[in-house]
Amino acid sequence: MAKSSTETYRTNAKSRAKHQKDNGKGGKYEHTKAYKKKHYHKRKALGLKVGDKRDASKQPDGSYKAESLKINRGRK
Repeated sequence: MAKSSTETYRTNAKSRAKHQKDNGKGGKYEHTKAYKKKHYHKRKALGLKVGDKRDASKQPDGSYKAESLKINRGRK
């Protein structure tokens, strides 16, 4: 039978350390308030709303463009 994640983290110190780093304050997916504010304003300027299946895609030159979720997220 497979181990639960709790059992794995309890017995594997290296795995537990990475898990705590990723899920703790300033972890893997946390963005700054400034980043979120800027992205929100760019989405608003492009006329994007939540649920419209469009993303504000950041371009290499620093600009943003409205793009399909599927294309933008599939690229990375």
